[in-house]
Amino acid sequence: MYIAKKWLKSAGLYLTLSFAAVISLWVEAAEPLQELEQQLSQVSAAEALTLLDEFRLEPISASSYDKAKLHFLYGMQYQRSRELDKAIASYDTAIALTQSLAVSDLLINTHLERSFVLYLKTNDPEVYCGDRDKALTLARLYSNKTLLAKSLTQKAFCYNKVTNVHQGIALLDEAMLLIDTEGNTDYNRKAMIYNATGSLYRTVGLHKRGYVNFNKAYQTWSEIDDTQDMFNMLHNMISEAVKLGDWDQARSNIARQFSLALSAPEFIDFRFFAHLNAGRVELATHNYSDAIEHLKQAILLKDTTQEQYFVTSSYLFLAQAYLRTGEVKKAADMARTFKQNSQFPKNMTGMALTANAIIALDEQQYLSAIHALLEVIDKERDKSKQIIDNEVIDSALEHNAKLAEFENQLLANQLAINELSLAAVEDKERIYDLRVSIFFLVAMVLVIAIMFLWHSRKAFKHSAQTDFLTGIANRGHAFKQGQRMLDRAIKKQRSLAVIIFDIDNFKSINDRFGHHVGDLAIKAVARRAERWLRDCDLIGRIGGEEFLIVLPDVTEAEAMDISERLREGIAAQPFQFDEQVIELTVSLGLAALNAPQTSLTELINRADRGLYKAKFSGKNRVYFVEQCA
Repeated sequence: MYIAKKWLKSAGLYLTLSFAAVISLWVEAAEPLQELEQQLSQVSAAEALTLLDEFRLEPISASSYDKAKLHFLYGMQYQRSRELDKAIASYDTAIALTQSLAVSDLLINTHLERSFVLYLKTNDPEVYCGDRDKALTLARLYSNKTLLAKSLTQKAFCYNKVTNVHQGIALLDEAMLLIDTEGNTDYNRKAMIYNATGSLYRTVGLHKRGYVNFNKAYQTWSEIDDTQDMFNMLHNMISEAVKLGDWDQARSNIARQFSLALSAPEFIDFRFFAHLNAGRVELATHNYSDAIEHLKQAILLKDTTQEQYFVTSSYLFLAQAYLRTGEVKKAADMARTFKQNSQFPKNMTGMALTANAIIALDEQQYLSAIHALLEVIDKERDKSKQIIDNEVIDSALEHNAKLAEFENQLLANQLAINELSLAAVEDKERIYDLRVSIFFLVAMVLVIAIMFLWHSRKAFKHSAQTDFLTGIANRGHAFKQGQRMLDRAIKKQRSLAVIIFDIDNFKSINDRFGHHVGDLAIKAVARRAERWLRDCDLIGRIGGEEFLIVLPDVTEAEAMDISERLREGIAAQPFQFDEQVIELTVSLGLAALNAPQTSLTELINRADRGLYKAKFSGKNRVYFVEQCA
């Protein structure tokens, strides 16, 4: 027995040393690639491709993974320089080399980057969303929150129909739970959340909200001076401004695009898009001669971009401008050029029908032209009807997404605990005798008992502090925690504000629909209110339909802005409970900390007076005690 144990110990030492040697060799092989990747991020795309051409993998480290990594780096640089076909070929090779290996960051990122290049090349979800499906499936099997958030966000863009937008919203809700909202290292992920949200709102016709979210993405990317993505968001903002008929905003953003094209000449396709957008706006505002000049300039610059969807679209816009000036022959020629692109997205049927109508008009087939235009009108009417019939499903989707994530986390934790316990028992059985094993098990039981008691105490404490209906702080905890926040603000000489709000006409809701719907309304309002607050803010339910919010470190203007956003956010969209659709509003009283006050109750009383005056003044409004005294 002693000899056997000694042999096992020696064998184990040998295996450990061998494993260490393999790891050492892998690290040595990986280091040159890591250094290369760092160098590539600091130079232009052309210089980066030169560095890649000069780089050579050492034979000992030329594993499939390393080769795939090198092809991935090539793809990234071809993507930067907009050599899309070469980028796709590089990503194809990287995926072929890694798909038979274990799931890795590299494989998931390669699928995501290839999908983006396919998007640039085709703008067709049927072409680029397959990679995003694969990336999300792999990311869910892989323990990298950042990569999962990226995959969820990219997949959300694929839900571009009115009938499936709610699925994209659910993915974004899940992604937001994974992103560090306080940190400064996640700008790209935050901006992509805003970008995807804007895209989904645009799909269901909420163009004002779409514009707001694209603008938030633009501002976030401007924090890190990401010129390419800033320009892209300006493009989206211009499209939304056109839908809204806000021509001042549209022209202001076009001016920004021309400015970026001038200050960043390395992005050679910026001028193409600036002229294309200028042409679209002039066409929409009936300045047809200016529209024609801008669109002709865009077509002259078509070779500066590989985004063929927009090149093809520019011919149709020019065709429409010519048609408006009575130049039917020129309009038909442009429409025929538009129709030559057989890879134009099939879901853009309205544009294809418009081209057919222009061509039929030139060929004096007037009935066919009318039929094509009527079909365009029918499709727009059907889309509008779908938007009306499919209200944005709000509270249920958010709850289901968060609950699914919570249950997944619980399951993952439980599996990990079971595996660790099993491994511990097996190890002890091989090493110790029965007496030591019993001692170990007793110790484990004690530890588990202590952990159980600790978790139970934590759960009871949470239960004692939480409102049973809404899941936010109850009255007692809200007052206690709010006083602590007030004491801290006074001690550190910082600002603080308090909001008291309640649901307008709540008694009539209970009387008309019953207390069950009343409870659902309270829960929904609490959930929607939480969205407009920061992690450091406190919200609690202090009465039947009455709520308290404590806002630390805010100026009076910021507190007023938060209050107005909260009021508008609740009033903007009806709530659906069972089969009842109810429009809810809230009235808010706001009070800010002033020097003599030391009690939260005093501050609440002042805010409560503001709430009374908001109710007396007509409801659905904010009354700021200091401003309106």
